[in-house]
Amino acid sequence: MNAIQKILVPTDFSGHADEAFRAAHTLARLTGAEVVLFHVAQPPAVVTEGGRLLAHPGKGEAVNLWDRFEHTPLTDPRIRVTHEVIVADRPGAGHILEILERLGCDLIVMGTHGRSWLKQRLFGSVTEEVVRRARCPVMVVKAPAPAQDLPAPEPGQAAGAVEAHPGGKALPK
Repeated sequence: MNAIQKILVPTDFSGHADEAFRAAHTLARLTGAEVVLFHVAQPPAVVTEGGRLLAHPGKGEAVNLWDRFEHTPLTDPRIRVTHEVIVADRPGAGHILEILERLGCDLIVMGTHGRSWLKQRLFGSVTEEVVRRARCPVMVVKAPAPAQDLPAPEPGQAAGAVEAHPGGKALPK
């Protein structure tokens, strides 16, 4: 595999996509690569006089995609991050592969929603199709599970207390 120079990160601005961007950002810092953050906006999407790209303008809650790009976490000034947006009715793997070829990216880093087997069979998976069809490596990133609270120690027990096990090993209580 050649050196990574350009990393494509498709985003839907979900937590999974944010985690993929963090991973790509780290790789870019280590390799000196550029990151291309890519989004498919569904129509209608319009560009306003100030250069703002608005998605969903007719729904009363127009979203400025450039603001979303600008507020993407981890903006290290040493890492070049560019943004690409296309407008399409049904975002899919073909759009990601088209941008991959047009921009000459060396790696795709994308998040996964981790759908169940049944949902994936019924609705398909953009990530799975990209993995199958891409000409370059694809890194699939799963967002970390939300932290769960550990159970409180029982009264009279110190945190981290251990109990002797008959086999001679100490086991946590």
